[in-house]
Amino acid sequence: MFTYLLQVSLFWGLFALLYNLLLRRETFFRANRFYLLGTLAAGLLMPLTYGLAPAIGLGPDAFPAYLPEFTIVLQQVGHSADNWGGIQYLAWIYGIGSAFTAMRMLWGVFRIGRLIRQSPAEQLPVGGVLLRTPAAVVPFSFFHWIFVPTDFDNRPDDKNMLLHELAHVRAWHSVDVLLLEILCIVFWFHPLAHWYRRSLRTVHEYQADAAASDQTTRKQYSLLLLRQTQPQLALSFANHFFQSPLKQRLLMLNRKHSPLTRRWKFGLVLPVALVFWGISQQPFSVGPLTSSPAPDKRPANTAAQFPGGMAALATYLTQAIKYPEAAKRENAEGRVTLKIELDKTGAVANVEAVQPVPRTDMADEAVRVVRQMPNWQPALQEGKPVQSKFQLPIQFKLN
Repeated sequence: MFTYLLQVSLFWGLFALLYNLLLRRETFFRANRFYLLGTLAAGLLMPLTYGLAPAIGLGPDAFPAYLPEFTIVLQQVGHSADNWGGIQYLAWIYGIGSAFTAMRMLWGVFRIGRLIRQSPAEQLPVGGVLLRTPAAVVPFSFFHWIFVPTDFDNRPDDKNMLLHELAHVRAWHSVDVLLLEILCIVFWFHPLAHWYRRSLRTVHEYQADAAASDQTTRKQYSLLLLRQTQPQLALSFANHFFQSPLKQRLLMLNRKHSPLTRRWKFGLVLPVALVFWGISQQPFSVGPLTSSPAPDKRPANTAAQFPGGMAALATYLTQAIKYPEAAKRENAEGRVTLKIELDKTGAVANVEAVQPVPRTDMADEAVRVVRQMPNWQPALQEGKPVQSKFQLPIQFKLN
């Protein structure tokens, strides 16, 4: 899980950096919205695709893969209890944070539902449902419901604010917002999850401002924004007329439209992301042990994979390997590196310890457990199963 979170953070960080450097000041609001949504999803999914990049050096005479080191820790009873207590403590913190964030969102949904039930509704001919309520100081929207003050009328400012909220309704911005609220329940501790939520809400406001200002002059709309700097009903997932920082909205509202030629920036994002993804896929493919030349990389080439991935392999080794009794008594530690050969079916065909070994009993235990492994998903070369070889380092460590 830690490795997954680290990879998600790296991908999100890369996408956030590209957005701030290349796209944030452009007026391609719709494209920026889908960039944020797309990279948010990509950051969650790309770490799950480990092993899909073309493998390097597959073949029966090469050892193309060096698996990450797995540590087998001998814990005394007291230490085990302390560690378990620490894990429980972190789990409680995470659970409390998620519960608090979820309750905050549910309370907001409840308040919205109560306003919908208690407010008189008016179907608008241009789309949406208008609800008058004293709880709304300025208009705000949630899905197709638009909440306005009870004295809302056909004044020019009121019309412009209504156009702003209709833009939110027509673009289905509430779907984005609700998804980000749910994401922040799971990743409440992650600053980049909150960055995505803030950035997406800001783009929503830019889109709505652009749509509403088309019906009037930018000067008049800018003055309207300046006048509506007052408090309102605080619902984090509703689309408020006055939501993002005023200065940002005024600057973007009066910015000239970005020329279409600048759309090349979006084209730059994909190759950069693919290169970054490819690098993240290669920790197991650092080169052959022997001098045999590696074949050319092809799309159908993939490395062998343990069922369930690296996390499942770590669990298997941790549960199956027993710290040798003699090593316990002598407080001995050491690292055993194994050469493993898999046949075309993914079964372990041969395993041996790379000399020198720190202790024979450690090497024997590591070899025993690896020989009993379940079948791997075999390596593929040109789409066909092939034999493969790799090294697996196992660290025996006292705690």
